[in-house]
Amino acid sequence: MTPDEMKLSEAACLCGSREHKTLYERPYPRVFVPEDFNATTDRFDAYGRIVRCSSCRLVFTNPRPDDAFITEGYAASADDQYADEAPSRAINAHLCLATIRRFIREGRLLEVGCAAGYFLNAARSDFDVEGVEPSRWAAESAARRFGVAVHAATLPEARLAAEGYDVVVLVDVIEHLTDPVGALAECRRLLKPGGWLYLVTPDIDSLSAKVLRGSWWGLRPAHFYYFSPKTLSALLEKAGFETALCRSYGRMFTLDYWSSRLKNYPALVRVFVERTISTMQVRDKFVYINTRDSFELVARKT
Repeated sequence: MTPDEMKLSEAACLCGSREHKTLYERPYPRVFVPEDFNATTDRFDAYGRIVRCSSCRLVFTNPRPDDAFITEGYAASADDQYADEAPSRAINAHLCLATIRRFIREGRLLEVGCAAGYFLNAARSDFDVEGVEPSRWAAESAARRFGVAVHAATLPEARLAAEGYDVVVLVDVIEHLTDPVGALAECRRLLKPGGWLYLVTPDIDSLSAKVLRGSWWGLRPAHFYYFSPKTLSALLEKAGFETALCRSYGRMFTLDYWSSRLKNYPALVRVFVERTISTMQVRDKFVYINTRDSFELVARKT
């Protein structure tokens, strides 16, 4: 499918304004493939036009493919490399849970965009867990590997009962959504009174995003909104949530994985890191790194 066939459409900012300034632009010059929607993709080019709203300062992709194309892209994606870092994904799940447990330690938990189920598997030691995942492959993988309940659907398609959950979790999800306002409204509907929302997302106002500019890893074809702590907190307030915690978020991966993420970084940095881990034979060593260009946020339903 070519960019013209994708039916690129102009979009207003979430605040309603159509006044914006272009920050970066790498047009869609090639066909979108299902791999573009995978969590492990290293395809950070051809992400379209990134703009900043002149009114509220939110950063988003404009124009973008239509919703039907995006929904089918996620449904068809199959990320066979996702399990390559299985131990890291389990550890990172517990890092998220450590933050969540500061606010709530038991109850019903829903993860939106649960991928292959690593977080749900970690969380079920304390919570009654359930997931929603549009990728048919990922939903089947989660059910098969961990035996967790996962709806192979988008959040609206799942049609879940109101006020049925104590916690709703979105880890690296909200930036992929074409209607984050609607998604947050649905999350609020699903939460019990006083329930908790936990999110992780890249930080467009981080130092590395400002230094790397159009080559920052967070800019990719399947991301449509780029939040900062300020813009996401403002959006949550409008959606009926009160932010209780917001801080930078780090992850644990093998050095081999970390080096593979340096594709768009300066060649000098990339070559130095690659040669160092090869010389020291430490590709399989786990390392926690907080690059301070992602953040986690906890908010309570008001």
